[in-house]
Order: sequence, then C-alpha cells, then structure tokens
Amino acid sequence: MAALKKRFINKEADIVQESMEGCIITSPGVGRLDGYPDIKVVFRNDWQKDKVALVSGGGAGHEPMHGGFVGSGMLAAAISGETFASPTIDAVLAAIVQVTGPAGCLLIIKNYTGDRLNFTLAAQRARLEFGLKVETVITCDDVATSAERGIAGTLFVHKIAGAAAEAGKSLEEVKACANAVIDASASLGVSFTSVLRLKENTIGEGQMEVGLGIHGEPGARTVDIAPVSAIVDILMEGILAGKRMAAESPHGYAVLINNLGGVPALEMGVFPQVLMKSRWASSLKLLIGPAPLCTSLDMNGMSLSLLRLSPELESYLVAPTAVRAWPGALAPVSSVPAKLGKIEDIMNNITASQDEAVKQLMTKVCKALIDAKQELDELDGKVGDADCGSTMASAGGKVLEAIEKLPLADPAATCRCLSSLTGRAMGGSSGVLLSIMFMGMATFLEASGKNSWSESGAKAFMSGLQAMMDAGGAGKGSRTMLDALVPAAEALVAGGGLAAAKTAAVQGAEATKLMPPLAGRSENVPESVWKGVTDPGAQAAVIVFSAIA
Repeated sequence: MAALKKRFINKEADIVQESMEGCIITSPGVGRLDGYPDIKVVFRNDWQKDKVALVSGGGAGHEPMHGGFVGSGMLAAAISGETFASPTIDAVLAAIVQVTGPAGCLLIIKNYTGDRLNFTLAAQRARLEFGLKVETVITCDDVATSAERGIAGTLFVHKIAGAAAEAGKSLEEVKACANAVIDASASLGVSFTSVLRLKENTIGEGQMEVGLGIHGEPGARTVDIAPVSAIVDILMEGILAGKRMAAESPHGYAVLINNLGGVPALEMGVFPQVLMKSRWASSLKLLIGPAPLCTSLDMNGMSLSLLRLSPELESYLVAPTAVRAWPGALAPVSSVPAKLGKIEDIMNNITASQDEAVKQLMTKVCKALIDAKQELDELDGKVGDADCGSTMASAGGKVLEAIEKLPLADPAATCRCLSSLTGRAMGGSSGVLLSIMFMGMATFLEASGKNSWSESGAKAFMSGLQAMMDAGGAGKGSRTMLDALVPAAEALVAGGGLAAAKTAAVQGAEATKLMPPLAGRSENVPESVWKGVTDPGAQAAVIVFSAIA
C-alpha cells in the first residue's frame, strides 16, 4: 500500500502551527508563546506560578498529546516539535521560563534520544541562566524492546503528577509521585499498518506488528492478524511479563486503551468489552478510554497501558481536571440488560406446514442471495455504503435457518413470517421496506379470501409493493429496487409467469443505469458516480427472479 497522498492541509510547512492554533481555539484557558515557527509552546493562561509546573512535549503527530493535555490538573505547558521530531532546546527552555515560579518545574521527558538531549539541556540552562528549580523524569513504559521508549503510559504521569501538583505538593513530592508511576506502568501496542501519511505500508497483507514505535518504527515482531480477544491476550501477557509489572498489585490496575489514530471508534469499542470478559477482568479497577490519546498520525493500531494502582495513585488518577482530551478514569460498569417488553414475535405463534414447491423456490432464492453477497457489495460500493450484498445475504441465511419452521402451506402466514425475519435480519432501509412488502402481501391474502399463491400470489405481490411505495415514498422510475420489482410484478399479474417476470426485472434493472435517482442509496451522489451503474437493489431483484425462473 502506497503512502497516502490525500491530506487535510493548507501547506506542509504550516500544518503543525495551524493545528496548534486549532487546539488553542478549542481549549479555553490555553494560549501560546509568540515564537513561531521555531518555538511552538502552549501554556495555561490562568497559571499563577504558585504551584509546581508540569511541562512536557515532543514531536507533532501524536495529538492530542501533548498540547491537548494542558490545563488545570495536568500540564502547565507543552512544547511541540515538527512531525515526529523533538522540540528545540530553545523551545523547551521558553516553556520552562514561561510557567515556572518559586515552587519549581517538573519536566516530563519521553525516552527518545532527541527528547532526552534537548529537554535535559534546556533544564540545565533553566537552572544556570534563570536560577529556576527544575527536575526531570524520563518515561519508559514501552515493553516491546530493550529501548524502553516512552509512549502512551506517559499520560499516567501527566495526570497523576499533575493532580499532585494541583494539590499543592512540593517539587520533590511531585517528582517522587511521577517516578512511582513510571515504576508501576507499562505499555504495548499493535498495528495493522505503518504511518500511511508519511510512508508506504510495510506490514504485509493479513499480518500485524506487535510493539511498533509511535513514530512508525517497525514492530518487535510480526504475527498473523488475530481477533480482538487474541490481541488483548498478546498485549496483556506482554505487558505483565515486563519487569515493572513483576510486583503484586493488591489494589488492581488501571488500563488505558489508546487509539493510535486510524482505528474507527466502532472497533475501539470492542476492547473494553473483551478486557472485561478476559481473565484479567477482576483486577482491572479503572478504565481510561478507548480514545485517541497518544497517536501516531493515522496508524491503524492501538495500545494498552497498565498502571499498578495504590490508594494514592488512584486518588490522583480520578481527581478532576479541566483538560477536555482526558476521557476520565472510570470504574467499569456492569449491568444486567433490562427485560425485553412483551413484543410478540410472529414466529412464536405459528404452526409449521409443508409445501415442497414453495420450499424449493425459497431455498433457491436464499442461496442465490448468499452467493451474490460480494457481487452486490461491490456494486453498492460504487454508489452506496457497500452493504447491499451483506444485508441480502443476511436475510437469506435467516430464512434458510427458519425454513423448516415456516407455515409454507399457508401463504398469508408465510408472508407474515417473512416480514418478521427480514425486518430483524436486515439492516438499513432495505430490511424495513421488504418487511413492509411482505406484511402488505399477507394483508392482501387474508382480505381477499383466496389464500392461495396460484389465485392471489401475483396480486398480493403487487399489493405488497404498493405498501412499500406508500411507506418509502419511492416508485417506479426512482432508481431503486422497485424499478426491477414493479415490472416483474406487472408481468406476473398479466399472467406471464416467472420467466416473463425475470425478463421484466432485467430490463428494469438495466434502465437504472441511466435513471436519475429520486430516492434510495444513489439520491445523494453525483451523476458522475451513479451513471452507468446498475442500482444494487434492482440487481438483487434480478438475482431473485433469475434463481427461480
């Protein structure tokens, strides 16, 4: 996979400064020093220099770290370098001078050569040139390699030492608190890709790397992609095998669930669920995240950080802070699902019956939709959200599972059951529309007094489609599945049989290629996208009639 060329920027040279300005605009009480482009420092506007000042920083690309954690209860100032590059000595010194008062300053340094050199020298100059009390600590929570890099676990130091400083502790006490956190924390991450905004992906298809650095450094090892449950096992076992986790933890752990930048929130949400079902669940007392906290631009990966708790560390970790990027340290919530109300499922009140001909037709339709999953998803990916095949296949699978329980000898009852099954199995609008169609068919069959496929099936189909059109607002000519279904129904009503219905459906679907969308999945896409592409719902109708014609 090539490096990602599409980026939301104005000019490459300005992205760090402009992003920092965005942080200031959205963070009340935060300002910056007038030193662009060399000195990029954000600090608390309300800082009175009457307490120990916490200062940290590093290269850009890890946002919201570091500037996003400036505020009451955490950092007094943060320094940014260019992307993945350490800030200059002068920038670090400027931050120290800006926020340090008589109580002194604690400089929190991540264990990277550039950061150690520049921050350490800046601290020396602050002492010698300005007479300031400055102490340093070095975070080294990464257990992936012997280098012991400072990564997301650094945020435990920011939060806990920040709360200690806010509580009025002395510089020596705050430093001791920070070192206690460093000695009790460890992190490990995993990623499916490298940093695509900077370089070509180097991780093979079907593989993931364990222990990548937050600057895109290669992982400690490459393994096959695994489910989240296995990933949690890999990370937790790796973390707990580290030397800093060797001691017992009678008060349990806090776990920080960090998005490295490119993982959808939907997928990150799986990690708390897996963690709290894992063999470590009883020892996990506090959860932070999941959230993007210490990122690596757009890396499609995540990390876990553990902190061995003590009563003091826990009290500081849960202490209030004004920092918006900090998601809070919360005790896991366990709840028993509320009992589902008495919504009667149609399927609960039916008596199975057999009609071999109907069963064969339904089986052919379901298998055809399941087999067409990829074809329809790819087609839908051109004009919609790429799930038409998935939803149709889901419905087909659900009907096949239930087919032996269906009242196949009773057309109206069968349609009611199909209404229930499609409504439950299919997501999006297609499911509810088909559910309405089948319920409309059932209503017609019952009202007609001729509950028979041969006598009333075609008219019931048309009546069901009319119910669908009334509910959804679309009709023939709207570029939807109706453009294949309605002609097929018209052919059946005219006595043409299934072959004629298939021909009508094919012609209707073909017409959607040049049909301006008035409803459905293509309604909000430009002509250049939909023109020449068959509507996926209409194509699904073609697949249905092709299977039974």
